[in-house]
Amino acid sequence: MQPDFSRDARIAPILTRIAQLPKKPRLLVTIDGPCGSGKSTLADALSDALSAPIIRMDDFFLPHALKTPQRLAIPGGNVDLERLMQEVIIPFAAGQPVVYRRYLCREDAFSAPIPLPDAPITILEGSYSMLPDIRRHADLTLFLRINPEVQQERLLQRVGAARLKDFNARWIPLENAYFDAYHLPDESCVLVPQDVNAPVRP
Repeated sequence: MQPDFSRDARIAPILTRIAQLPKKPRLLVTIDGPCGSGKSTLADALSDALSAPIIRMDDFFLPHALKTPQRLAIPGGNVDLERLMQEVIIPFAAGQPVVYRRYLCREDAFSAPIPLPDAPITILEGSYSMLPDIRRHADLTLFLRINPEVQQERLLQRVGAARLKDFNARWIPLENAYFDAYHLPDESCVLVPQDVNAPVRP
């Protein structure tokens, strides 16, 4: 079962942290953590509370033509970081309009251009959202914790036994290599625990 953040004691402290951020025309909050930890659910809850648009890292997976062994050997290299920076992060940081395309994995194609609503707070949610080039533009970084056993249970319910094998053989090792390479979570991350009654820190 995915976490229900509507009855989650962790939401209020996060909203307090966001309210305490230095005032800027645009704020970027990133949410990272292992697959199955509840990143999308937390992003949805914060979006509802803040009327904040969400950008999903899933929309910036690397197209098949770019998935070379050399590229995938780079921690976080399975994300199309160059396109994310060009279409979203750089114009967002410059106060310019943001128009981006979603990568459609099954079709190996891009969606029509999507304008990002201009809002005081925008949420960037998903694995690899704390890559250094992204992170230097983030105003708050949230990192979700999850027990490995709970992660396996959630992924089994979400994707089924066959795809869980692929997650364990491929996607989880890629995530772990990224976390290790960039020492995540580090002291500047706000840690969001698995237990809905546990304190958010720092």
